[in-house]
Amino acid sequence: MSALAQTLMPEAQACADDYEATRKVGLQRLMQHGFPDQKTEAWKYTPLRVLEQRETQTEPRTMGEPAALPAWPVAGTLLHFDHGILQCDPGELAEGLTLMPADPKALEQRDFDALYGGREGAFSWLNLARFDHAWHLQVSGEHTVIMATTTTDAFSADVHPRIRIEVLPGARLTLLQDQTDAGQGLVNMNCEIDVAEGAQVEHVLCCKNHESVWVQRTDVDIHKAAEYRVVAFDRGGRLTRHDLTMRLREGTAHGEIDGLVVMDGHQHVDWHTEIVHCTGHTNSREAFRMLAGGTSVGVFNGRIHIFPDADDSHSDLNTANLLLSDQARVNIKPELEIYSEEVTASHGATIGQLDDRSLFYMRSRGLSEAESLALLKYGFAAEPLMQIQTPAIRDWALEQLKEAL
Repeated sequence: MSALAQTLMPEAQACADDYEATRKVGLQRLMQHGFPDQKTEAWKYTPLRVLEQRETQTEPRTMGEPAALPAWPVAGTLLHFDHGILQCDPGELAEGLTLMPADPKALEQRDFDALYGGREGAFSWLNLARFDHAWHLQVSGEHTVIMATTTTDAFSADVHPRIRIEVLPGARLTLLQDQTDAGQGLVNMNCEIDVAEGAQVEHVLCCKNHESVWVQRTDVDIHKAAEYRVVAFDRGGRLTRHDLTMRLREGTAHGEIDGLVVMDGHQHVDWHTEIVHCTGHTNSREAFRMLAGGTSVGVFNGRIHIFPDADDSHSDLNTANLLLSDQARVNIKPELEIYSEEVTASHGATIGQLDDRSLFYMRSRGLSEAESLALLKYGFAAEPLMQIQTPAIRDWALEQLKEAL
């Protein structure tokens, strides 16, 4: 057993509840595959040394007062995961929202091997082996849900929140997911979103991490005539990894991904996205941007996978990246895997620095160097956030961007 496995899989007493069989599957696969190293292709540019050098503590489940929550630009139903524990009374949700424990039998019947794979999915297996509660949220009608994940300065444990969101036919969901950490622990989250026929989801994911290690996997299934749009704004962290997989399951399904990462200092941010066209007559689009300063390291791996016979599928992937210092690095890898002939798919990728000519032009118009740099960076970074469809959230995110820059 590796040192990391010994750290994250202590010999604790087994939790004997309805999810015990599912946890055993997760533990068996984790022990079988092990944790990734830099020979693992999906983790080639993201070493786990930071996590290996820390000693996570087994904390009591009662953490005292929950972490303070920020102000959000919209009102909605709050799902607050504080130190991995959901601080919410299922009976107090608005009409049309139903929160319940996940069905243990349904979890046992899931084909997690096909979903998580081998060593590259180690943290998903770890989540399956160590989660305390698995939650299931059903959405009907039109709702705004704020899903906040927080930790305090004393946080030094590893926690594994898990939730499945089922958006029923014809429903509309605005999901604002806000992540803010403190302390030096591990948050390893798993989120599944099922968008039923004719449903629409706008998912805005804002991350503001510090010294904790954050790992999240998001799996999205999009069905007939359904739409899912996600805008991610990641402000960096000591070590952050997000795997986002979007599957277009039925014809006329539509999915979009817009992402922005702003890094500085010694931060390391890794985004792996995958768009899977399971059938024909489906459409997708992805645009992802990174700004890297200091000695930060950014990783972006974007993959488009079009199945055989998925004719009349259309997909576009573009990533543009800006290096703000000589020591910053960005590793990008766009991938197209196409097994059908009657499709249109494209990708583009660029890495560059701020244009000296643009900087000179702005200086010649009376702006200071600091003002010129800020405007150039904002102009490059704002585009993904402009895709947020809810005006109040869009304005709030743009203000957050100004603060970050």
